[in-house]
Amino acid sequence: SLSLGDEPNCTKQMRDLLAKLTVRLGLYKPIVECINYFKAEVNSRRIQKQGIEMLAAVTQVFEDINVTAFLTYGVLLGAYRDKGFISYDPDIDLGVLYDELPTDLHEKMADAGFQLHHQAYFKESNTVFEETYIYKKLHLDIFYYFKEGNDYYSVIARKHEYKEWKEANATDGFPCDRSYVPICEFEKRDFKGIQIYMPTDTDGWLRAIYSDSYMTPIKNWNAKDYKTRIIHTTERSHRKTF
Repeated sequence: SLSLGDEPNCTKQMRDLLAKLTVRLGLYKPIVECINYFKAEVNSRRIQKQGIEMLAAVTQVFEDINVTAFLTYGVLLGAYRDKGFISYDPDIDLGVLYDELPTDLHEKMADAGFQLHHQAYFKESNTVFEETYIYKKLHLDIFYYFKEGNDYYSVIARKHEYKEWKEANATDGFPCDRSYVPICEFEKRDFKGIQIYMPTDTDGWLRAIYSDSYMTPIKNWNAKDYKTRIIHTTERSHRKTF
C-alpha cells in the first residue's frame, strides 16, 4: 500500500487525495507495485543480514509460552531447498495453529522487541488470521492456521479489485483466498544454527503451496499462477493498523 505510518494530518490528507487521484487516472496499481518492488528489495537485504536474529528472538518468545511456531511459505521453502533465506524474500513467515493462541501474545511479543504493525481479520466473527510485526525494521508475518478435515488452511488477503486500500478497508474490504496444506506434526530442525519447528511433511506443504516444481527457483514467482491448493472464497477481510 501507500501507507507511510505515523504522519501529520495534513500529510495523510494529501496522501489520501493523491491515492484517489491515481485511482481515477488508472495509475494507482502500477505506482503501488513500483513502491512495493523497491520496498521488497530493501527488506530482502535486511533479512539476509538480520533475519536469523529475528527468528531466534521470536522462537524464544513462543518457547517461553509453550506454543509451537513453525516456518511456512517463503522461509520454509528457503530452509528446505536453499538451506538459508531466499535472496529476494522481503519478510519472514511463521505459522501458528489458531487454537493454540494465548491471550497475552501481544504483550510477550512487545517485551521481546516486536511491534505489532497490523492485523488482517474478518469483521463478522472478529477473527484475526494474520498479523505483521516489526523487529528492528524487519517484517515478520504470522499466519494463523485453521483445521478443516485432513488439512490446515491459512487465509491470504488479496488486493481490492479496483479500490485503493484505505477506501476498500472502510467499505467492502478485501477478497480472500484459503491456502490448504496437509495436516502433520511439527519437529525441530536446525536452520542456520538455531532449532526451529518445521512441518514433518515439508515436501507435501511445499507442493501444496508452490506446485511440484518448487525445487526450481523462480525469482518472479507469481502466487496466482503456481499455488496448487488455493481456493477463492466469498469472505472479505479488513485491516487494522497500529
